Amino acid sequence: MNRLYLFLISIFLSCSALAYEVAENLQVHGFFTQSGIYTSDNNMYGNSEDSMTGDLREAGVNLFYTPLNNLSFSFQGLYRKAGKVDNDTVDVDYAFMDINLKNYASGRYGLRLGRIKNPIGLYNETRDVAFTTPSIILPQGIYYDRSRSLLLSSDGGQFYWEHLMENGNFYLKSSYGVPRNDNDELLKAIIPFPTSKVPLPEPRGDLESSASSPSFLTQIAYEQNGGEYIYALSFADAELKYNPKGNELYQKGTTHFDMYVLSAQYNGEKITLTGEYKYQENEFKDFGVLSDVSPVSESWYIQAAYRLKYNWQLYGRYDETYSDRDDRNGSNSRLIGNPAHMAFAKSAMLGVRWDINTSMMLRAEYHNIDGTSWLTSADNPDRTQTERYWDLFALQFSIRF
Repeated sequence: MNRLYLFLISIFLSCSALAYEVAENLQVHGFFTQSGIYTSDNNMYGNSEDSMTGDLREAGVNLFYTPLNNLSFSFQGLYRKAGKVDNDTVDVDYAFMDINLKNYASGRYGLRLGRIKNPIGLYNETRDVAFTTPSIILPQGIYYDRSRSLLLSSDGGQFYWEHLMENGNFYLKSSYGVPRNDNDELLKAIIPFPTSKVPLPEPRGDLESSASSPSFLTQIAYEQNGGEYIYALSFADAELKYNPKGNELYQKGTTHFDMYVLSAQYNGEKITLTGEYKYQENEFKDFGVLSDVSPVSESWYIQAAYRLKYNWQLYGRYDETYSDRDDRNGSNSRLIGNPAHMAFAKSAMLGVRWDINTSMMLRAEYHNIDGTSWLTSADNPDRTQTERYWDLFALQFSIRF
């Protein structure tokens, strides 16, 4: 691990001395982020309970190439370590071709083809770049890390339209493609459902997305005064199929969800105010031993940031998330022997950010949490042993070039 650190740091220190524009039509950028997590109870991003873990880090290099005025290529490779969910993985974060179909006096529209970031909320498309996120740990009710691979990007196409008006700017993104799902966390979050009084065995199969059931995502956004006010509505429609292994109890079931995210933000000279609300309709059917259920999950948060100086910022947030809005106290979880607090999470957070310079940043946060719905099963194999009330401290250092 020490060799990996030395390798990553040497690459970023050497690359930071390079010009952003390597050639006339080629740009290279990158980032490296290391975080430390401590929790009073439960595990988050590794063995953090009553100890500090450094198992949350990311490094990425991206390229932007424009061979023609109306054609460009974008690529980002990402290394990620996030506890036992992402265990030193290296992956293609995004890779797409952008065809600008038309430029006109007040806007443009075009197509993107390849692996494309999903336009969900204000931060999903840039959630891996610490400098562009509002906190070390994003509001988990909307930007779940346990299902990050599913929400992050899709393989397919996207139509985009940008239109400038006298009173503001209008943006539209519509994507159609196959979502990614390369870890077991989403499956463990779904099975067993809170519909049986008898505990069920752990599933051995896989949840998979396929070209036969592509996802559809769209976002409409409106900005005023150069981003002083931002409003957005995001929608995602996705389906995953379960493929059982051997003679297990579960059959070829289907998981389907429709997600709606409403976002609003005010960016003033000293203050930034942000609020987002997610409403998600879920459907789980044809799993055999399990009853068909259709819970509706709900999440929201409000966050405020105050700039003490141009490079110092204080911020705070309150958020709530419920796996089933009709079962906010987790009564159904208790029916199958799980703690009620697995069905919800409420969190208050306070943080500080220091931009050392344009390329280096430090942050620190404290979270007071009631509930465990967004804890990962990979880091907490026995969810019945988790504690309802817990505290989380986080530190983060990030550099970019």
